[in-house]
Amino acid sequence: MPSKFERGDVDTALTQYRSGGIDRRGFIARAVAAGLSLGAAQSLSLAASGRAFAATSDSTDVPPGPFDYIIIGAGSSGGALAGRLAQSTDAKILVLEAGGPDAAPEIHAPQDWPQTLGLPFVHHFKTTPQTALNGRSIDWPRANVLGGCSSVNAMIFCRGHHTDYDSWAYEGNAGWDYQSVLPDYKALEDFAGGASEYRGVGGPLHVTQPDPAQGHPGAAAFIEGAVSLGYPQVADFNGPKLEGPAWVNFTIYDGKRQSTAVAFLKPAMESRPNLTVLTKAPVIKLIIENGNCVGVEYLHAGKPVKVLAGKEVIVSAGAVATPWLLMLSGLGPAQQLRRHGIPVVVNLPGVGQNLQDHPLGAGANWQAKAPVPPSNYNESEVYMWSKSDSALPGPDINTLYVSLPFATPQLPIKAPNVYSILSGVVRPHSRGSITLASSDPRVDPIIDPNYLGTDQDFKAYKASIDLARAIGNSAAYNDIRQAEILPGDQANDPASYRNFLRNSVWTFFHPTSTCRMGVDAMSVVDPQLRVYGVQGLRIADASIMPSITTGNTNAPSILIGWRAAGMLIDQV
Repeated sequence: MPSKFERGDVDTALTQYRSGGIDRRGFIARAVAAGLSLGAAQSLSLAASGRAFAATSDSTDVPPGPFDYIIIGAGSSGGALAGRLAQSTDAKILVLEAGGPDAAPEIHAPQDWPQTLGLPFVHHFKTTPQTALNGRSIDWPRANVLGGCSSVNAMIFCRGHHTDYDSWAYEGNAGWDYQSVLPDYKALEDFAGGASEYRGVGGPLHVTQPDPAQGHPGAAAFIEGAVSLGYPQVADFNGPKLEGPAWVNFTIYDGKRQSTAVAFLKPAMESRPNLTVLTKAPVIKLIIENGNCVGVEYLHAGKPVKVLAGKEVIVSAGAVATPWLLMLSGLGPAQQLRRHGIPVVVNLPGVGQNLQDHPLGAGANWQAKAPVPPSNYNESEVYMWSKSDSALPGPDINTLYVSLPFATPQLPIKAPNVYSILSGVVRPHSRGSITLASSDPRVDPIIDPNYLGTDQDFKAYKASIDLARAIGNSAAYNDIRQAEILPGDQANDPASYRNFLRNSVWTFFHPTSTCRMGVDAMSVVDPQLRVYGVQGLRIADASIMPSITTGNTNAPSILIGWRAAGMLIDQV
């Protein structure tokens, strides 16, 4: 890893490159000389230049084959998979992305991430009415753009708890325990805090932390308040301990977002002739012949065309779109497919089942004594993982300060100068599903996350908001806090508070586990991510998680794409 002095050399070169003092080639040479890997230097130069290299189906011909691999989706997993595979092999690779390029300036400005959710490339699914949430439907935004949800998320990079991965291994997924995935996590990152037993440097993905001196005063008060309640501060939640208040790890570098498009995909797109990326190319069907997935059908400028893969097709469309595409292609629960007139290719009863998400507590809000200053980073600089019950072996809830008001539509905020402390259940027991509404790919699937579907989830959720309120009402906020707006007086009456809690549940935007990896009858892929019953087809995205990770799901999604590339590299 570069020393601090060498990082200064990188920053100086970056300033000169952005001002036109040196060209891109010169910047890369300077950055490599200062200690960055070639991939990291390329990634950083592309982030600074804002250049794009993807073609769009609206303005280019159908890409000529043949291709060895077709990757469906250029999101958190697909971008990491395609970038690594293209950089490491000579295999011909085609990436088909349903959305467009990541050209919107809001994508690359970390403070603007809430605005990205309202842009046209974000598709807003709706859940079914949720019984435990007073019958409310929840908005589920998913990004159709290079980088996928890594181009619109809050950029939190959290691997989760070590027991997340150990539990995957105990379910029969050899090689997915924490000690086995740790080398991959270290290899894919370039951590600003330096190399250690737990952290890696020189990888393509820049991972940084806020400078507390530049941190938000509300975030600093959050740390102080949590410590005052007896929770020791954690230096790095991707280190040996997750539990406790901490300044976050995030995918921000040089003031710009580090999406998988920036970190993995674009460097390979520029430097590798074996990679073709096509945007506005939604896949509508997998082509399966005699038990083999031989290619895909997608829309090119709105018209269906077919393209073939000589080796494999890898679906990286995410926890919603991946099971949806499989079912439309005849892979899924036989009864459901027949109900919609879809010929059954393989009866896979687990497709679309086991849906998990982190319920987000979007309700605890305070009015400040003065206007809340903007964040220098992403408006969400501190997190804390903790236990709803001290007898638990690991954290099951979290809390986080946000320098903005944040509440559900059922809890309107009219006061000025408002900030929030959000919370959530990070080890939910409830399980939901994604099922077909129609055989028409233009009709959204039915999404039922079954939020707070167990008594334990409700207890944990209440504990998370209770903790958020305890931190927010602690003496640490005395110089900031004017008054608690939500829940306010509702917390004084048990019935009103229960109603408030049910109205405050939102999504953490972390759907997973709808094509779970495992060895039982409900598993969809094996530990090598190969789809059961079909040759030449893998899945590499958050849908394969046997259970949701305790942390934000972007980091493990990137890991899954990175590991999938390693599996393919090993067989080349």
